Amino acid sequence: MNDILYTLFQDNIELPGKIYEFCKENPEFCRAEQEFEAISEQNAKKLGWELYLEFEGIQSWYMANLVNAYYLFGLGLRQEVLAALGV
Repeated sequence: MNDILYTLFQDNIELPGKIYEFCKENPEFCRAEQEFEAISEQNAKKLGWELYLEFEGIQSWYMANLVNAYYLFGLGLRQEVLAALGV
């Protein structure tokens, strides 16, 4: 079962493209992306590109770990609910 889930969500080469397409259809995501790009450029000009890229890399790593924690926490809750339902 874990192999199936891994293949579905981790080892799926089509997944990033599908997520990108999904996000591009969401107007709120598009606005957030535009605002992020604008403020990122302003910050990079103020900090210098080297320091900004270092900051962005660490921030991305941090956010990826935070999102993963939320996902795993939610996944755990779903598993508990399914177990309680006897599924």
